[in-house]
Amino acid sequence: MTSSLIRNHQGIAFVGNYLPRVCGIATFTSDLVRAVEQRSSAHQPVIVVAMNDRPEGYAYPDRVKFEVRRDYQIDYARAADFLNFSRVDVVCLQHEYGIFGGEWGAHLLTLIRDLHVPIVVTCHTIIRNIEPFQKEVFREIIAKASKVAVMSETAADMMQEIYDTPRDKIALIPHGIHDVPFVDPSFYKDKFAVEGRTVLLTFGLLHRNKGIEYMIDAMPAIIERHPKTTYVILGATHPEIVRSEGESYRLSLQRRVRELGLEDHVLFHPRFVELDELLEYLGAADINVTPYLNVEQIASGALAYAIGSGKAVVSTPYWYAEELLADGRGRLVPFRDSTALAGAINELLDDEVTMSAVRKQAYLYSRHMTWSHVGHQYLKLFDEVRSHATRKVPVAASLNTPLSAASLPTPKIDHLAHLCDDTGPAHHARYAVPDWTYGYHMEDAAAVLVTSAKFQNYLGDPEAERIARTCIALMQLLIGDGTHVQGGLDYRRSPLGPAGEVAIGRALWALGYVVSQGPTALSPTANELFQQLMPRSNLTTMRARAYGVLGAANYLSRFPGASDERRFLAVHAEALENDCGQSDWIDRWSDADWPTAASALVIAANQLGRGSMRASAEQLVGRLREVTSEGTVFRRRGDGTEGEELPTTAASFIEALVAAFESGGSDELLGPIRAAADWFIGANSLGVSLYDFGSGGCNDALSATGLNRNQGTEATALCVLALLTLTGMANVEAPAGVVQAEERASRPG
Repeated sequence: MTSSLIRNHQGIAFVGNYLPRVCGIATFTSDLVRAVEQRSSAHQPVIVVAMNDRPEGYAYPDRVKFEVRRDYQIDYARAADFLNFSRVDVVCLQHEYGIFGGEWGAHLLTLIRDLHVPIVVTCHTIIRNIEPFQKEVFREIIAKASKVAVMSETAADMMQEIYDTPRDKIALIPHGIHDVPFVDPSFYKDKFAVEGRTVLLTFGLLHRNKGIEYMIDAMPAIIERHPKTTYVILGATHPEIVRSEGESYRLSLQRRVRELGLEDHVLFHPRFVELDELLEYLGAADINVTPYLNVEQIASGALAYAIGSGKAVVSTPYWYAEELLADGRGRLVPFRDSTALAGAINELLDDEVTMSAVRKQAYLYSRHMTWSHVGHQYLKLFDEVRSHATRKVPVAASLNTPLSAASLPTPKIDHLAHLCDDTGPAHHARYAVPDWTYGYHMEDAAAVLVTSAKFQNYLGDPEAERIARTCIALMQLLIGDGTHVQGGLDYRRSPLGPAGEVAIGRALWALGYVVSQGPTALSPTANELFQQLMPRSNLTTMRARAYGVLGAANYLSRFPGASDERRFLAVHAEALENDCGQSDWIDRWSDADWPTAASALVIAANQLGRGSMRASAEQLVGRLREVTSEGTVFRRRGDGTEGEELPTTAASFIEALVAAFESGGSDELLGPIRAAADWFIGANSLGVSLYDFGSGGCNDALSATGLNRNQGTEATALCVLALLTLTGMANVEAPAGVVQAEERASRPG
């Protein structure tokens, strides 16, 4: 029976950016797909899984069969399921930093861990001086790959030296180029109104690492010797740069042109161009210039296209240029040296024979780089990978891992947005409608601040950052200078009275989180408020201390040398440890979020390096598992068997066990974590979902009479927070004993 499920067809899937009209990695992907389609048979379907870096996506062609939102981890798990059940048996992953979501593209690991087909990774960037976590992510991607394709000998050497990749796992396949004739530039110049002029060209997406300012500064010396010279700067500003800093770089270049009086010699064409028009621009150029500033550039489509068009090239010596322009195929000049740029260009323009020789050498060298050859080499590589791959039964990713993103609710911020007006979050709700009767409370603002900041951090939602700004603004008003902290405001914005200990503890928790991991724009404000509040915080109850401990630990994760915060953490963590050593500590906690005590002790023990405190935390985690029947029952303390079950307890339970697991806890914790997640979505005494899949809200309680359908702020904030934590845990390997249907080779008969 199993053998009937094994695929007996051949198909190819490409994963990466797929924007045919944009220069760079996206152009490479679309051109490679086209080349492979042209060289492969009709029996090898070719499909694309495209990355989206904006909510509205793009108008993709029909070959794009699945779209992944860059910052939504669950989409990567769903893409793995889609590919496992599609008619493909090899995936070609186009790896480039900035394309995939998560820290250094870590969301991509969710996809590749769940794929049941072999992977070929094309590496567009390889970094020598790499950060530890960045290296960890990249090494796992390489480890999961059957083959790694690089575009230069330098890249192949680096893969061996830095990432310990076996040489026989590395395939050297050049960057593709379009097969165009070797023509005189004058043939195309009339199209761009530059007849009779010498044309210098730099093209591609505009950003500061292009070094174009140095080429502009070189122009006066070039014009002095060759007055009929025009420098064309072709390409729109990189979309990510536009989002972060607008057109400031291009405008600074244009300002420099005006300062030097070069308006008649420098032309900006700030737009995307289709392939045919790009090749015509290249055809019209006498010299292509790549004055890039980053030495670690291991590939460049612009440089490859330039030599493939038979252009004389002047470039800075980044790695790819050093290799492609060796042996007289171009000219290399030092970085950030306008004088050297002018000298090399003038030397070529002064000697037509030399420039023609350089052009010819570059053109002849590039003939092995045409897309036809490159497509053929990739197809050979795919066939080799297929021939050695273990054939697997395609199963849903969620069956392989207890915390697969595909089997968890997608965190949503919608209901919290409804609960939060321009002042802050409502304290209560009637069903799904905010009840402003009770005003605004510091405790709620703190919980919503942590949730919205984490949501923005994980999923990049502008609405989440707006909510976070609103909450921290309310907390700023209530804290003041820290001497008379208010607990909240009524709906008329009048103070409700002094803040209690728990409100202050929660405020420290939220501010510490934002300092450590929140949106960068909010961190300075959070830091100032934390510094105003902590010295004046007199925390004596378990609940207040637990949140204060979390806040100080969060703060120290960002600033580990902060002495006052470390002393504060030690004092309150020791007091909390003593309090929780009493047998009745859960009943004395007197609120639903009592598992927070375990979270606080786990995290404090790690931050302080206290082995005895770690042992106490492990005992608390064991008690949590016992009281909740391994994460399946979350009754209000003190009630009988018919008492309410509370989502606040379940969410705090998840946070505590995840903290314990991430601190080196046993795989046994994954079962209760999964059970608590399922409790939210129906695995409970009533068999109903507390989580509202439509709005992202959470109902307040389960009781003997049914579901409490009020979707209040605390329940919703902590539920969404727990789902975000589970999202971060997604695709942790299943513990021993969990059945996994993978890597079973079919056998004849």
